[in-house]
Amino acid sequence: MRESKTAIVLAIPTLFGVAAWGQEGTPVSQGEPASQGTQAGQGEQAAQGASTGGAQATQTPDEKLQAIVARYQAQQQEVYEAYEKATSDEERSKILEGLPGPEFAPEFRALAEEVKGTDAAAHAWIWVLRLIQESDKPEALRVLDTLLAEYLSSPALDELASDLRYAEYYYGAEPVEGALRKIAEGSPHRSVQAAALFTLGAIFTESSDESKKPQGRELLERVAQDYADVDYWGRSTYGKEAGGYLFELDHLQIGMVAPDFETVDEGGTPWKLSDYRGKVVVVDFWGFW
Repeated sequence: MRESKTAIVLAIPTLFGVAAWGQEGTPVSQGEPASQGTQAGQGEQAAQGASTGGAQATQTPDEKLQAIVARYQAQQQEVYEAYEKATSDEERSKILEGLPGPEFAPEFRALAEEVKGTDAAAHAWIWVLRLIQESDKPEALRVLDTLLAEYLSSPALDELASDLRYAEYYYGAEPVEGALRKIAEGSPHRSVQAAALFTLGAIFTESSDESKKPQGRELLERVAQDYADVDYWGRSTYGKEAGGYLFELDHLQIGMVAPDFETVDEGGTPWKLSDYRGKVVVVDFWGFW
């Protein structure tokens, strides 16, 4: 099983409004004399409001984006922590209802429109796409078109290319494959080109359409040769990842002799797969993602 990247987003009910960043002071009724304490309190609140407003005004597009993402991550973490403490399946199911979802898309959209033309805007549109791809296909395709038309030169599109890995389930093959080809051909960034070519190669090699598998091999071989040194999300390189797919194509297909390996059983006794040659063997590789 290949590792996939999944993104979940938290909803905020307001868009950069007062409720999102602080509360207004309580006004004194007209004609009512305000006490010194009340006046001082209002003055302090006004000063805090001015300070907060000034901080908002001086935030860079990237800082505004990270502020939204941070709030999403905070709620997501709260849900996960509560889930770990739950003692029944019913309680766990109820807790998971609190995971952030498409209701947060409007805030990312508002930011994308506010800082249009920046890399932060490209990232914000990618967040919108992640949030609505399951619930609103027509709008998701419009967002995808916006990214391809207005942000093709942005380095942020390496995220989009990777996110499209399993997007055929939502949009169908043609829009996804077309988008990946356009990204690979139009981006000036090697990291984005590598992501698009690798994703398209992986899709083709795992396709049920046998005619696409040779194209997948060609793309992966190109990645292994031309983008071998490009970083793969801080934990590998595209050369190594493409090599893994090529090894699978050459050695792990139905009808092939399985590559030998050595390990230990539950009692610590070493054994090799070849020890069981000629016998029916079930090998179960498993893990947590």
